Amino acid sequence: MNFQTEPTSSTLLALPDPAGTTLASELRVLVEAVYGPDVREFAGLDVGRAYWGARSDFPYGGDLVDVFQYGNGRTSIAVVDISGHGIRAATHACLIKHALRAYVSQGYSAAGAIRALNRLCIENSAFDGELDFFATAFFAIIDAQHESMQYVSAGHEAAYIVTSDGHQQLEATGPLLGLLDDDYSFSQSTLEIRTGDTIVAVTDGFTEARSEDGVFLGAHALVNVVDRNSALSAQQQAQSITASAYGYAGPRLRDDVAALVVKIL
Repeated sequence: MNFQTEPTSSTLLALPDPAGTTLASELRVLVEAVYGPDVREFAGLDVGRAYWGARSDFPYGGDLVDVFQYGNGRTSIAVVDISGHGIRAATHACLIKHALRAYVSQGYSAAGAIRALNRLCIENSAFDGELDFFATAFFAIIDAQHESMQYVSAGHEAAYIVTSDGHQQLEATGPLLGLLDDDYSFSQSTLEIRTGDTIVAVTDGFTEARSEDGVFLGAHALVNVVDRNSALSAQQQAQSITASAYGYAGPRLRDDVAALVVKIL
């Protein structure tokens, strides 16, 4: 991905395929299996996701956005920022994505799923000898009637709920994943949600984007982008978020940026 020109889009599957080879086509299927297609329809929700990769050779890595609806009507949303970049980080993204889905499918709460995931990350790192692995995660479960949301923020502070009354930052409720083997260090909060509310979260590639004079873009800029584009679809809003990070930092943007926008219908 060329950072010398302004991006025209920031979809999840902008994987280069210059030769049209079978290998590239198979890689595209594999990438979609991990990172998902750009747009999916979910009952009662308008969901948008966008990803901007910092590496041109493999524009995906440790930033994961996942949305999944279960048979009981509940929906989980996850924004995860994993240490490292490239293929290795992508393997961890795959592990985290399907582990969280499995835990919630078995009836775990948001806190229970994150606690189980934290233990899995620690044990997996020990088994693979990757002691420098860690991740931040914003993970939430929206109930079947879309009237409440329970969430855990494991060291991930760039998440907000935007309502007609204003906005609220969904602050961290626990430490980073993969570092502290203590279930009680992770707690969850529950919010009432209403039609018209928007949940938005990004990875730190957005908040830590720097201007030419070294000023961080910051988390609050996320709310400003959502407010400016409130009339757009969730997918258009997500793309505007990643584009805003590039517009602010330009070629200085050296970290992956992932964005999730969920509108309650």
